[in-house]
Amino acid sequence: MRHRLVVGAVVALAAIVGLALLFWPKPVAVPPPPPASGPVPEAPADAEYPLPEAPADASAEPLPALADSDPYMLAALGELIGSGPAQEFVAVPGIVRRIVVTVDNLAREKLPVLTRAVAPLPGSLAVTRDGERILLAGENYERYTPYVQLIAQLDVERLAALYLRVYPLLQQAYGEVGPAGRPFSDRVIAVIDELLATPEVAGPIELEQPSVYFRYKDPELEARSSGQKLLLRMGPANAAIVKGELRALRAQLTHRP
Repeated sequence: MRHRLVVGAVVALAAIVGLALLFWPKPVAVPPPPPASGPVPEAPADAEYPLPEAPADASAEPLPALADSDPYMLAALGELIGSGPAQEFVAVPGIVRRIVVTVDNLAREKLPVLTRAVAPLPGSLAVTRDGERILLAGENYERYTPYVQLIAQLDVERLAALYLRVYPLLQQAYGEVGPAGRPFSDRVIAVIDELLATPEVAGPIELEQPSVYFRYKDPELEARSSGQKLLLRMGPANAAIVKGELRALRAQLTHRP
C-alpha cells in the first residue's frame, strides 16, 4: 500500500460500479488508445445480466463514435453532476476508455497508473504508532468523508439511466481490453459484487513498512483487490455508505434484489 495512497473517484459512470464521485479526478495529458474501427456494438446476447430496457426517447442525441465521444460524455456527465464540475474534474482524453479500464481493474490487484480516471487524495496517509506497531489512523477515514457524502447524494436512478444511454460506447471500449465477446454489463455487476464482499474489519488495521510504502500486515487484506482496499482505507462508516449506494445501483441495473 503506497505511502501516498492513490485513490480516485471513478468519475460518475465509474460510480456505476461503486465509487462515482468518490474523488474527483484531475485532467491529465495521457493519449487514449487508438480508436477502434467498426460499428458501435450492443450488449452481447448471452449476457448473464442483460441490460434493463431503457424507455424510448425520440429526442435523444445519437451516440458519437468512441474516438470522438469526449465532448458528448462531458455534456452527459454535466447533466448529472453539473457542467462546471464535469469540465473541471473529469479526466481527459479518452473518458469512456478510462472509465472502463478503472471499472475493470477495481476487482484486480492494481489500477493502471496512466489510464485510470483518478487523482491523488489530498494529504498523506495518516498512521499511528504503538511501539513497533503501525496502525491506520482514524484521521485517515475523515479524509474520505466529504467525498463519500457526494456518493450518498447521487440520484441512482439518473445514474443508471445515463449508464444505459452510453452503454454502447462502454461496451465498445470494453471490447478493446476485456475477453472477446463478453458483455461489459456482466463485468459491472461482478465488480459491484466484489466491492460488496469487502470484509468489515473490527478495530484498527495494522500496517507494515518494508520499504518506502506501507502495506497491510495481514496477508489476507494485502491480497484483496484494489477496490476492496479502497473501501478498507476509508473506514467502516464510509464503506457502509458506499455499499448502500452500490446495492441500490445493482438493483437498478439488474432488477434483482
